Amino acid sequence: MAGVARNIELYNSAYRLAWKHISERQKREYPNITTFLHDAIRSQLTEGVSDPVLIASEALKNIEKLTGQFDSDAPDKPQR
Repeated sequence: MAGVARNIELYNSAYRLAWKHISERQKREYPNITTFLHDAIRSQLTEGVSDPVLIASEALKNIEKLTGQFDSDAPDKPQR
């Protein structure tokens, strides 16, 4: 039972952290972005990840891949 409570706590923390970093544009253009976020977090919890910051970070990376959008404030990656 304690494991379930811990997963709920981790889920809520990771969701709150990640949600703050999803742009309003992404929220408008992808109304199902909440489902993307939910699935990404659940997947990591299933894998046993226990750091909410790491979970949120990985979830945001997954959302960027799924939506094909990246934060315009992020510096450009150097091209080779």
